[in-house]
Amino acid sequence: MALVTAGIAQAVGAIVLSVSASSLLRKDAELFGQPVLAVFTLAAFSALGLFIFQNRHAERFALSYVHEVRLAYARHALLLPFDGKAPGVGLSLTRLVNDLGAIKLWLSRGLLALIALVPTVATLGTWIFLAEPTLLVPLCAVIGMWGLALLATLPPLRHSIRRSRQKRGGMALLLGRALPDRLPLLLHGRLEPLLRRLARRSEKVCSYLIQRATWSGVLKACSRATFPVAVGLFVVTSLDSAETIVLFLMLFSFLATQLETGAAGIEYYEANKVAREKLARVFALTALKPQSKAPGNKADWHAPIVISDLRLPSGASVSAWIEPTTCNDIVLTAPEDRHFLALSLAGLTVSSEHGSIRLGEIDYASLGAKEIWRAVALVSQANGIPEETGAKQAAILGMKSGVSDEVPESLFEIFELQSDWDSRTAARLSEADRLNIRLARALLRQPKVLIIQDSGICRTNATGKKVRELAEDAGMTLLFLSAPKTD
Repeated sequence: MALVTAGIAQAVGAIVLSVSASSLLRKDAELFGQPVLAVFTLAAFSALGLFIFQNRHAERFALSYVHEVRLAYARHALLLPFDGKAPGVGLSLTRLVNDLGAIKLWLSRGLLALIALVPTVATLGTWIFLAEPTLLVPLCAVIGMWGLALLATLPPLRHSIRRSRQKRGGMALLLGRALPDRLPLLLHGRLEPLLRRLARRSEKVCSYLIQRATWSGVLKACSRATFPVAVGLFVVTSLDSAETIVLFLMLFSFLATQLETGAAGIEYYEANKVAREKLARVFALTALKPQSKAPGNKADWHAPIVISDLRLPSGASVSAWIEPTTCNDIVLTAPEDRHFLALSLAGLTVSSEHGSIRLGEIDYASLGAKEIWRAVALVSQANGIPEETGAKQAAILGMKSGVSDEVPESLFEIFELQSDWDSRTAARLSEADRLNIRLARALLRQPKVLIIQDSGICRTNATGKKVRELAEDAGMTLLFLSAPKTD
């Protein structure tokens, strides 16, 4: 409603501005019972102010819709099934093509606006050569004014363009990194914090785009303002000549229109320059360069895992040597330290603090999250049982269809599981039964490394002994993250 009201008021202001400009050029004394100069000044400022307001709030209105759609699309993409056959993948590609089509339209319009400056300068040069000398003063004055306005508005406009693209790139990077990890994020309840981060970044992108629309509106409004300024200067410096007035109206109306088009072209040039810089960085990425041989950082999961001075949430540091294909134990006092180390080894956290984790000769942080999750299984209270409609057994949720029937049956017997327990049933079971389901699901994946971070199991109790035997038989590296014993 505010935009419609502003549009009507802007149209009325433009009409009043035209009428008052004509009265001022005829040197009438009054208009609508008021001094012509006062009406002219009020109409000029209100029309330009309303133009900036409308430009800003129209962008805000459009971006509010874009923000909601963006978050809905991100949630939809993160909740896609994991079989690679979901129709959502096709929907994502369709939206990408639509986005590229919108970018193409914007580029073509901006390029045309920039090219339009050439005939504008040529035409103005011809008109100035043929025009009356009385037009030179307002002409040079308004062009100088437009140049000063350009110098004043271009730095904040350039800043908002760069920041919006940086934030948009960071948001895309965050979503791109999260998509391969959406299963562990979902299992560990970390999807909502990720979506909140995406929402904050999306809001930042929208705020910078609104700033860009504001300064773009100011620049275009300054282009429009050249006409009323020229009218005032012409009235002060020119004589009463009907022919000169007609020539003035033709010249300066054309000038104001073309300067506004030029402002759009300059905005396009700045945005295109930033886009070119970003594109050059993308094409300079190592991943896009042709490689003569495959990278040699393949993980050897039978190598020892070495933890060196890894900073923990409690402030302490931990160093440890995890022997391959054996049972290992790391004792940590604080529960948050055990949880942090478990998530770090499972590839769910990236520590920015001091310390490192190495797998043989390879830095653990350099491994892809997908590679870690294929080779590492984590048993933790935070690792819930995913809900799934239907009667699929809770112990084999998320497993590939190639799992042998003999394997689940043996695990069912070892961990005393019922074949009719599905995800809905699991929500009503005791914590001990849910723990046994998590253990069976972890062992069904046949991981190279099995991490046990759970208060209900240790290497000395009955369940822990069962897990040790199964891990040793399968040649797994087993790690218990335990609390210190109390007397």
